[in-house]
Amino acid sequence: MTLTSVIGCNNFKRGFTLIEILVVLIVIGIASSLIFLNFSSATSISKNQSTFAKFFHYLSEESIITGNVIGWHADNNNQFSYSLDNNNKVISDVANPYSNNWKNLTNFKKTFKSFDGSEIDFNLDVDESPLLLFYPSGENSGGHINIYFDNYIQKIEINSNGKVTSQIINY
Repeated sequence: MTLTSVIGCNNFKRGFTLIEILVVLIVIGIASSLIFLNFSSATSISKNQSTFAKFFHYLSEESIITGNVIGWHADNNNQFSYSLDNNNKVISDVANPYSNNWKNLTNFKKTFKSFDGSEIDFNLDVDESPLLLFYPSGENSGGHINIYFDNYIQKIEINSNGKVTSQIINY
C-alpha cells in the first residue's frame, strides 16, 4: 500500500475556476449595491422628516418667543416664513436655517393638504397666503406635505400640536 492511498490524497487538485469566482463576485456586488441603494433612500427619507420636524419646531418656538403668529408659505423652489400682526399683515421675515432642504426637492412634485381639505400643488402658481400658521400658544394650523419621488410618496404630517410624522407610500 502506498502512502498516498492511506492518506487519501490524489494527484487531482480541486479548486474554483475563474468563472465561478467571477460569478460569486458579481452576485455579491449586485446584492451590496441593492442594500446600499435601499439604505441611502431610507436615510434621505429620515433626513427629510428630521429637517422638516426641526424647521416647524423652530417656527413654533419663534412664535412662542416673539408672541406673534408666524405664517409659512412655499412654492416649488423656496419656502418662506414671516411674522404677522393681528390683521394678518406681514411684520417681518423670519430667518430660515433649513432652506436648503426644500431647495434640494425642487425636481420633485410637492403638494400641501390642509386639515380643512384644501390642496395646493407647489408646481403651479399659488398665491402667497400662508399655508401653515404657528400661534404663540404653541399650536399650528396643521396639514400634510406630499413629496412625490420616483418610486414612492413621502407624506409629512404636521399635527396641530406640533408633532411631525412621516409615512412612505409606494406606488
